[in-house]
Amino acid sequence: MTQNYLYVHLDTISNSVLFKGITLENFYQSIARKPQNLLLLDPHSKDGEYDLHTGFRIIRNAENVDSFFASQSSQRISELKWIDFHDVHFLQQLTPMEIAELLYFGHVGTQLHSPFFYKLQNNFVYFEKGNQMIKIYFRHLDEFYQLLGNKIQGILSDKLNERRSFFRRPIAVEPLSEDFLKGLKEIYVEGVVFDFSQLDANNKFCQIPIYVVEDQVRYLDKQIYLDEMKIGTLTYDHPTRQWEVKKEAWDSLGSFGQV
Repeated sequence: MTQNYLYVHLDTISNSVLFKGITLENFYQSIARKPQNLLLLDPHSKDGEYDLHTGFRIIRNAENVDSFFASQSSQRISELKWIDFHDVHFLQQLTPMEIAELLYFGHVGTQLHSPFFYKLQNNFVYFEKGNQMIKIYFRHLDEFYQLLGNKIQGILSDKLNERRSFFRRPIAVEPLSEDFLKGLKEIYVEGVVFDFSQLDANNKFCQIPIYVVEDQVRYLDKQIYLDEMKIGTLTYDHPTRQWEVKKEAWDSLGSFGQV
């Protein structure tokens, strides 16, 4: 069964994004700046090795990080939360106040100051929030756009190909460009759902309604989207292999163009 919706809510102050419909696998396959080391913010974690200086458990080197992510599943008892770091040497230079700030961050899920620590040189902070919600802090928002584009492309591809005969050639879906996704930044800030359950697909167009739900995540599983919540339609044109957003009844948004 393919996925029916994707929820995205961007906070431009902290560079954090709240998702529903994104998995750890989606995230890790999409990002270019792979974590070299991980500091696990869950105090109950038994993974990795115990670091005496910070009191956290850590996973060293990219190979072990790969193995750690590959071992994760939805059957975990605790929620996954971590921050990456560049060099163990600088980890050992964290002050008691900086360690306390990391403890607070891990416990509350909200940063006291910047979520990006100078000594850690982290690119991400990753929190599973329960009910399949995930919050990710991105030092570089291009990683967010890449993740979002890959996910939308992947869902649409699955939807278009799920009923096709094994002997028929799969339908290819053009990637969404970073510039195109940046052009929709204003709607991510509002908190939106890309609703694939109502996918209107014919021989030429695929149309995906977009609804503003803000932080009312109770709408997501019920999939109760009122007409006044609809602010646009994401359209994919098969013959030209172009993406377009058609604005509908959202006066505060800028005009969107074809890419």
